[in-house]
Amino acid sequence: MKKLILLVTSFILLMAISQPKFSKAAEIVNYPNEVNVSVQLASTLTMTLNGDYQLLNKDTSAVTDIPKGTILTVKKGTSGVNVTYTNFNQNSVAGFDVQEKVSTSTSLTKLSNGKTYRGSFWLRANGSQVQVSNVLDMEDYLKGVVPSEMPASWPKEALKAQAIAARSYAANSMKLSDTAASQVYGGYSAEDSRTNTAINETEGLTVKYGTKTIQTFFFSTSGGRTANVSDVWNSSQSNFPYLVSVEDPYENVVCPNNTACSYPYSKSSFVNWTETFTADQLLTSFGITDKTAKITDLVLGTIGQNGEVKSVTLKTTAGDKTISGNELNVRKAFPIQNDAVYNSLYSNWFTAKLNGSTGVVSVQTSSGTQQVSDLKGQAVQTASGQIVLSDSNVSIQTSSGVISNTATGITSVTLTGKGWGHRVGMSQYGARGFALMGYTAEQILTHYFKGTTVSK
Repeated sequence: MKKLILLVTSFILLMAISQPKFSKAAEIVNYPNEVNVSVQLASTLTMTLNGDYQLLNKDTSAVTDIPKGTILTVKKGTSGVNVTYTNFNQNSVAGFDVQEKVSTSTSLTKLSNGKTYRGSFWLRANGSQVQVSNVLDMEDYLKGVVPSEMPASWPKEALKAQAIAARSYAANSMKLSDTAASQVYGGYSAEDSRTNTAINETEGLTVKYGTKTIQTFFFSTSGGRTANVSDVWNSSQSNFPYLVSVEDPYENVVCPNNTACSYPYSKSSFVNWTETFTADQLLTSFGITDKTAKITDLVLGTIGQNGEVKSVTLKTTAGDKTISGNELNVRKAFPIQNDAVYNSLYSNWFTAKLNGSTGVVSVQTSSGTQQVSDLKGQAVQTASGQIVLSDSNVSIQTSSGVISNTATGITSVTLTGKGWGHRVGMSQYGARGFALMGYTAEQILTHYFKGTTVSK
């Protein structure tokens, strides 16, 4: 009997030893308010994983733990996305998820764009390249946005207003990028303790019209007054009653009441600005290809309470060209070679001064007097009969003597304007000025977004 018991016990032990060991599935970080933002697009890139991650193949659902410190090489393959690291090589048509695992420390990833990020990542094929999207919680996302959109040295109430505005914008955005096309996002690399504090103190707060969080807009400088949304974009004003023109009095405030400031504030250089464009620059930007063309006039089509420019017509001896539509179309018609201002005019609130001679003359015809911008090709009566002018540069007999029409055309155009950006919503320099004058973040936001409240 004892032998039988011993044999049964040995059999049970043997079975226990020989059974395969199933490891508990890794716990993936859950982001309560998840956002995803496009952070890199390249045919080949690397990801240095400093933390706890696993890789999910979207084709096979296979999950692979990734050792800490691993450098992934990610490429656009002939079909889908290819990921390799030491002793690992997989391809997936649907792409991969680099998933952050629950850990006692913060997991961070450095991409080959030089920036470090919190959270997880999606790797997807996009044409001949790989699109990398950073997936993380809203509050951590904002930590990379606020100091990228507003200097962290600015007053706390301005930083809090920026945090709430950025949160509201993201909550209404289906697709986010890391550029000014949506909101500038610098990831963990951009974080600052002062802006992190502003985000923490406003956690969950958004700008609301009624009960709905609105898609807030913000920009650098208004020039003294913000714009109606209908005057700069093809938007119905009735659909956006909170995006209306308001006074913006404090953009150039350095210190209130001439008191000493504890921070180094500088005035915005875009409250008022002047730029001059040569005739050649304008002919090129308006798409006039005739090398002999001369500018005879520049006509601005203004609209709205402030006189924003909605269309620009360049009149030339080779024909006219009109550019119209959203404010960015108008601004791009006057390119400024400066990446810092996105290579376009600062705003669509400006006036124009023409420099040079238009060459326009008034001539007497059989049907009366009319203006002629180019005399070349015109038929004129002379003492010896009618001739056709082969040039615009002619001498003309008048009752007071002979005058010359050199017809040099407009040699340049000087634009004088106000503000930088689309000027819809909150001015960032204005928010700084309001904060210096003692306004709270809520007061700042409800000033710029009329009829709104701030709440969770």
